[in-house]
Amino acid sequence: MSQPNGVPHFDTIEDAIASFAAGKFIIVLDNEDRENEGDLIIAASALTPAKAAFLVRHTSGYVCAPLTPARAAELELPQMVTSNEDPNRTAYTITVDAAEGVTTGISAKDRSLTCRLLADRSATKASFRRPGHVVPLQAREGGVRVRAGHTEAAVEFCQLAGMEPVGVIAELVEEGEVLEGKGALGGEIGMMRRDSCLRFARRYGLCCVSIDGLVKYLDGGGKGKGKSS
Repeated sequence: MSQPNGVPHFDTIEDAIASFAAGKFIIVLDNEDRENEGDLIIAASALTPAKAAFLVRHTSGYVCAPLTPARAAELELPQMVTSNEDPNRTAYTITVDAAEGVTTGISAKDRSLTCRLLADRSATKASFRRPGHVVPLQAREGGVRVRAGHTEAAVEFCQLAGMEPVGVIAELVEEGEVLEGKGALGGEIGMMRRDSCLRFARRYGLCCVSIDGLVKYLDGGGKGKGKSS
């Protein structure tokens, strides 16, 4: 996390790629006129049970696995619905669990196994049971320059890092305040926006970048810092 003059700022895309390739989470924000949210993103092949537990603890817990159209076809993952009414046309497929080695499929351990299996080139349709507790998302061909979404950003970072093009994403949420004896949270309990994401990144030693910065980096042929303001 860059901190010129003690103020956190976005990291470079180069630093984010290096961190991603090392199997770490990165935080990626989309544009303010879109979802204006920050997602924790990691390569599916790097998602250990401990990292999956961190992901579930700090996010909505709705764990999605972006992959390429080719991978979706290989695993015979059809779209969840025939008429997609999602505002951003997120291409949800049917949900899956690993067919073996899991119990209910919902635990961090189970979901990490399912995600790693999605990135395993030896896995086939028979490697999964349906429905399940992980939501594959089919990325758009052309990546973030065609659709500036977290789905495409996850696949782009996998490719830039030389990893199997299957990622894992979930939206960061505010922690809120514990209300003792109430069984509820108070304070800010919505989605994390830019400044909260930057503070979170600093707290946990993560790189934080934007999709806008990634697009600039790609448009520059992989040269330049690709930072956003």
